[in-house]
Amino acid sequence: MANLDRIVDVQVSLNTTSVSVEGFSTLLCVGPHVHGLARVLTYTSASQMIDDGFEADDPLYLMVSQAFMQTPSPAQVKVGRQQVPGVTVTVGTLGAESTYTLTLSWYAADGTVASKAYTYTNSSGSVEDVLNGLASAVTGDSSAVVTASANASALTLTAKDPSQPFSVGASSMLDVAIVEPTETIAETMAAVMDSDSDFYAVALTSKDSADVMAMAAWAESAEKLFGTSFGGTDVTNSEVTTDLGSQLMNGNYFRTFWMYHGVPTEYPEAALMARCFAVEPGGETWANKQLAGITADNLTETQYLAVKGKNGNTYEKFRNVSITQNGMVAAGEWIDVIRFRDWLEEEIKVDVFNLLINVDKVPYTDAGIAAIETRIRQALALGQRRGGIAPDEYDENGNLNAGYALTVPLASTISANTKGRRILSDISFTARLAGAIHVVQIAGSLTYDNLITAA
Repeated sequence: MANLDRIVDVQVSLNTTSVSVEGFSTLLCVGPHVHGLARVLTYTSASQMIDDGFEADDPLYLMVSQAFMQTPSPAQVKVGRQQVPGVTVTVGTLGAESTYTLTLSWYAADGTVASKAYTYTNSSGSVEDVLNGLASAVTGDSSAVVTASANASALTLTAKDPSQPFSVGASSMLDVAIVEPTETIAETMAAVMDSDSDFYAVALTSKDSADVMAMAAWAESAEKLFGTSFGGTDVTNSEVTTDLGSQLMNGNYFRTFWMYHGVPTEYPEAALMARCFAVEPGGETWANKQLAGITADNLTETQYLAVKGKNGNTYEKFRNVSITQNGMVAAGEWIDVIRFRDWLEEEIKVDVFNLLINVDKVPYTDAGIAAIETRIRQALALGQRRGGIAPDEYDENGNLNAGYALTVPLASTISANTKGRRILSDISFTARLAGAIHVVQIAGSLTYDNLITAA
């Protein structure tokens, strides 16, 4: 039978390639832990962290759970692991004839995960015997990735190779505490980004000033948003200029926001990011937000003004309602403007890139330039619909006040040399930010005079 292709030859090409778009609604909570080997874990509920071995008082668990408390709740929260050099193990419950188990996991030479359980059955009723018994089980295994040493009160496990991670699972009668991490914030975030860079914002469990400043510097260079919180009388004293809030302001960080908060086990920054990330970029403001699970701070007006003067944010009670105040990054810009700007840049970049890769050629003609103009306009129009760019409006004389204006060159105005290099430049736009109303000021007066309006 003859092939129909001889008469009608149909070839359908797929010009549907799409490039991934960075998300602007994903929160990464960073801190030290030994409950997994991966640098980034993804959770859709806080209870999954308990299943992985996190304790209910673990700072990472508290931070993630406070993010999930918000309404609407985030679809997912990611956890970034800061590597620790070791752990200490103590006996939480002592029982005669009880079996104590430590389960260690690590990466084998071929990259797979290897695990091994080490047990000791206590017959003497002595804490020291339990710890020494577990230490002997570990040290007696030449394949163990840790060294073990015990004293009368604690067993210490230290990585043989500090660059290699290990995770620890313990039976319910044992308690595990991490050793203070020696890995720097920059090292942690480099490893995290190598593993999973699909997040927009970072919250850090550490409130150490050096760690906070290091993360602020990293976020600025990585084009991520960083939120932190801390308390202290220095922060609420306008005369003090050496506190952490002042350092962040003086560092002119446009991608870091900080909140005053007096409860160290609460993370209002994670709660606020989760709450605002429920709204598309451009549609939110970070002020006047209620946060579930976060205690309002009782600040005097003087203390509030001191925090505000350092471009900080607060969570305070107004009558029977608690809300956030300010909504600014440390450099003094609005947080929502930073997020919307980042989103708009990404939207335009991806829209134009998709055009360039899905056609055989965008000609250097008016038609080709118009095709690029269309992609930019659709991104600006979406930003307008999302609420970041102001709508077209009119002044009192009926003159149009456009939400945005886009200028592109005509092909005839571009030099032959520029065309020869195949670079299209001189495209520019200006867009009016829609902004947000945080404060309303109303002036009125009472009178006995008649207020008659002529018909």
